Amino acid sequence: MCGILGEVTARGEAVRLTDEQAERWLGELDHRGPDGRGLWRSENVLLGHTRLAVRDPRNDAAAQPITTPCGRYALAYNGELYNDAELRASLEPEVLQATGGAGFRTSCDAETVLWALTLGGRGAIASLRGMFALAFVDLETRTVLLSRDPLGVKPLVWARTPTGLAFASEPRALVAHPGVRLAPDLEMFSAYLATSRRTLAGRTLFEGVEAVEAGQTLLVDLCKRRPRPVQLYTPGLLLGAPAADPDPSACRSVVTGSVLAHLVSDVPVCAMLSGGLDSTIIASVVAGRRDDLETWCASGVDRGREVGPDPAEARALAEELGTRHHDVHLQGAEFMRAWREHVAHLGQPLSTPNEVAIARLAAAIRGSGARVALSGEGADELFGGYDAVLSALAAHGRLPDPPIGAARFHLEAAAWVSPAAQDGLLRGDAVGRSEFVIDAYERAYTLSQTQMRGEGDALDAHLQLQRRFNLNSLLERLDAATMRHGVEGRTPFADVEVARYAESLPMDAKFVDGAGGAAGSKIILRRAFSGAVPERIEKRPKASFPLPFETWCAPVKDEIGGSGFLAEWVAPEVLRAVAGDPATHWRLTWLLGNLALWGDAVFGASSVERRAA
Repeated sequence: MCGILGEVTARGEAVRLTDEQAERWLGELDHRGPDGRGLWRSENVLLGHTRLAVRDPRNDAAAQPITTPCGRYALAYNGELYNDAELRASLEPEVLQATGGAGFRTSCDAETVLWALTLGGRGAIASLRGMFALAFVDLETRTVLLSRDPLGVKPLVWARTPTGLAFASEPRALVAHPGVRLAPDLEMFSAYLATSRRTLAGRTLFEGVEAVEAGQTLLVDLCKRRPRPVQLYTPGLLLGAPAADPDPSACRSVVTGSVLAHLVSDVPVCAMLSGGLDSTIIASVVAGRRDDLETWCASGVDRGREVGPDPAEARALAEELGTRHHDVHLQGAEFMRAWREHVAHLGQPLSTPNEVAIARLAAAIRGSGARVALSGEGADELFGGYDAVLSALAAHGRLPDPPIGAARFHLEAAAWVSPAAQDGLLRGDAVGRSEFVIDAYERAYTLSQTQMRGEGDALDAHLQLQRRFNLNSLLERLDAATMRHGVEGRTPFADVEVARYAESLPMDAKFVDGAGGAAGSKIILRRAFSGAVPERIEKRPKASFPLPFETWCAPVKDEIGGSGFLAEWVAPEVLRAVAGDPATHWRLTWLLGNLALWGDAVFGASSVERRAA
């Protein structure tokens, strides 16, 4: 796991950054790769890489950017390839021929990806089972491929510069490039208020900084006077063969296979264990095959007591599974300090309060000596875990004449601040910016409907929408929090093979609406691991990570009330109300607190002047 960045300039114009400047720029990603860094350049293209050594860690030949012996191809790759052994074996005869019998130089998966693209071209991306963001250069065809895995586990963003374009693993690195204009995106400002997401439909909170979407591949022509990416592959569904008679044993086999594939590593691997169904399944599969598994649980502590049932349940499970368990506690004052530090580090607002807890957990994991942590993201979005939301969506679908469409209802049902309510909160150029988020949901919902198989349930499109938007946000949150401390977060549920299987299932194998009674969520997943996990866990309902944010949030009132950035975009009476009673307005406190910390730190007192520059 690593950090990547790069720059492409106009034909005939060399990259202007000196090696010293490029090294400083690359330093913005040192946290993602504390074990090494490298630069590679040729004419009008520059690649940079910081390495977290998980595979073949002591082999200098595994350092990146990595090139073929002939020098034609170069790769900067951030990720983990879970079908590495199979793909490498299939490539080996051609690699031996291309290298005059020398063959592979390392056991690192980056070299496998390099040769897959070298020998198979851009079509080889479809053969990669894993999480990845990559930049692949072909000096003969004068092209650069920018690509991201189908689930969007690893991030990649890009922006235009006066001479071409730049890209990086994180916005904090991209906006540090001298050619990238720094200004807030006010449509995404509105989208953040509605969803608490810092990327949506290829947009970020920085104007002009775009995200490569999950499953998207872009092509950059190095021969152009103004190099711009052209989309080759569009994010789509991962449909497998329809499963008319879903078998829990097949589900168990697919999920177990994914968990075991995610264990490949040359450094210690641990697991996050919350006491919920998803993390318990992962820990139980690993513990059944390894007797040295360490598990970790983060929890809030308020007035000397742990908040919620998760910590005690996780300890009980760890004892039953025979793992060595660790608790990481977070208290109010500590939370506020860590919140401020995490926003300052990312150069972005946070998505949810538990992102702070995940970052603290990652720091403790790194301190223990582990470098890889398994996490349960993806199960809810793939197997129908949000029963309350799905029940509300099902009820809306039964209305004979609904007042708003399905996509708009989906957005409103989970909105932090409804788009309809935003104009009363905002001022200046921020007013009337909510059409972007509404349109993004409507377009995604329509795309899901048109790409689904014909026999799909009406709720399938809603579940697809959750995978497109909600899962992307959760994976972004996990990546940001873990990679801040040089820990590789892996997600066995958010895996292309698991996703294909889950999306081949009929809705009633995943979720059944109770229509006034109890709804059934993650049905096949519960049945698949019945007996493998304790019955109390199998039947445990979905629960959010408990942090008493309402009682902890008061100190951020000073940032909200004194923010020059917020004063430009948010009505003064709203700022006074939130700063005066942050607990009552805790949702706005979270959102505005993040925007205040981000805006004043990144843009300073006058973002209007920056936007006009």
